[in-house]
Amino acid sequence: METIKLARARTLAGLAAMLLGSAAWSGTALAQGVSNPTTGVATANTNAANATADTNAVTANAAGRGQNNNSGGASSRAPTDPGVRGGDPGAGGALPGLNDVERQYFDVAKEVFQEVDAAADGLGPRFNLDSCSGCHSQPSIGGTSPATNPQVAVATLMGAKNVVPSFITANGPIREARFVRNRDGSPDGGVHSLFVITGRSDATGCNIAQPNFAAELARNNVVFRIPTPVFGLGLVENVSDGTLEASLAANAQQKRALGISGRFNRNGNDGTIARFGWKAQNKSLLLFSGEAYNVEMGITNELFQNERDSDPACQFKATPNDSTPLVSENTASPSASFQNDIDLFAAFMRFSAPPTPASAAAAPVAQATGASNVTAGQTTGTATGASTTSSSASTASGATSTASSTASTVVASATADVSSVMATAAGSSTAQPSSSASSGASVTRGNQVFSNVGCQACHTKTFTTEKSPLTGQSNVTLQPLSDFALHEMGVGLADGVSQGTANGNEFRTAPLWGVGQRIFFLHDGRTKDLHEAIQQHASRGSEANAVINNYNLLSRDDKQALINYLRSL
Repeated sequence: METIKLARARTLAGLAAMLLGSAAWSGTALAQGVSNPTTGVATANTNAANATADTNAVTANAAGRGQNNNSGGASSRAPTDPGVRGGDPGAGGALPGLNDVERQYFDVAKEVFQEVDAAADGLGPRFNLDSCSGCHSQPSIGGTSPATNPQVAVATLMGAKNVVPSFITANGPIREARFVRNRDGSPDGGVHSLFVITGRSDATGCNIAQPNFAAELARNNVVFRIPTPVFGLGLVENVSDGTLEASLAANAQQKRALGISGRFNRNGNDGTIARFGWKAQNKSLLLFSGEAYNVEMGITNELFQNERDSDPACQFKATPNDSTPLVSENTASPSASFQNDIDLFAAFMRFSAPPTPASAAAAPVAQATGASNVTAGQTTGTATGASTTSSSASTASGATSTASSTASTVVASATADVSSVMATAAGSSTAQPSSSASSGASVTRGNQVFSNVGCQACHTKTFTTEKSPLTGQSNVTLQPLSDFALHEMGVGLADGVSQGTANGNEFRTAPLWGVGQRIFFLHDGRTKDLHEAIQQHASRGSEANAVINNYNLLSRDDKQALINYLRSL
């Protein structure tokens, strides 16, 4: 124990020296000194991350059995997630500046996105839900999983005889289920739809059975995905491959020091970057739409023409169920009247505006209280919830106290962006007072914390689109907070499923725009708590381990500021 304390003291002294030479992006670089594996504290943190890998995997499996892991960590010093921010959704509308033709097209596309399909429309025979908007509705049409899960009601709609699987609950996230392996041990990874149309009044004669989810859960063979928001994706689609590649290559030295690499999931035919879906498995919004229509709703289309279950007794519409109309459907948009559904789904996403961040005053902000004595080297825990108490921290050696004091003094003379974060890492923070002014200050501080600990190494803040034939989409600056690259996320988040070139441990960096109004987090919706979601990024083999170590070294105030910032997005 004494050795670790002395190592922490040396780390803080080294940290103080680094601060004077910090560059602007570099708050990460200064925090890297803390996570350098040659220091005692880094070794302790790395070992802790490795030691919790199995626990993280157990947590993931618990989530796989329908249990939400919302503890937010066991430490009493963990920050408080203030929850979904209220007020206007700030999302779901059309891009500003569309011309009249484009706006009409968007409006019709949005209506089709909300249509509820029946067996006569091609629903099933196996499906997860009966409309696009059912999955994508929080905080508005085009979003993600709502607070009340519609999958529970659709299971028995119109007399259907489905049993609701244990991992689907009324207040839990909408989920799709994938089996990791087939019974013979070969890789599976495909979606196994939750429900069948058997027993529905519009599907007389169909008599197929649901998958045996209980048996597969017992084999630890089921993993989940929740819906991803689709706001602003037309702008993402119009960012060039070269821009994405340059962004991933930028700040290479800092990224290497943090253990971050990353690569892109690429289309197998032309080699271009795929960017949509949890593993960036889909190249375009049209492909994204066609796959979802077939896999989630069982509706075949001009991209996915064949039924996933071809039992003739369960076919109630000619294949493909969705096709291009050759006669006008007389919608409010002449252009849309000759489009099939998947083209309209893609158009809804393509013309959708990005989510708008809340003003600092409007965002819910939890106040940090009584945490000003958190010392460096203290962590709020990994997925195991392990933490160091303030009482044990207060018994640190004189060398540690001296180092903390030195770091605080040096930080005061360093650049403002650095001192806003690392002064608290050295133990000199003060609790934020409870006022609207301090709420705004906390969000602003959290934005800086986000950059300084290294989050933006993957959650890239800004891109610019290329020229577009669509109104208002050329040379547009967007802030998705994602590099759209694949990163190794370790055993804690690994799902064992490969898609495209993405392996079972890799996931695309999740875009964080609009995260302030999401209810469920991570690919399987295992938690509602942002602090817990951050902690789940750390496990054996994860590229995020050093960044999470940096986060854990912050005081509760700065952790709270980071959470408040995320909830303002």
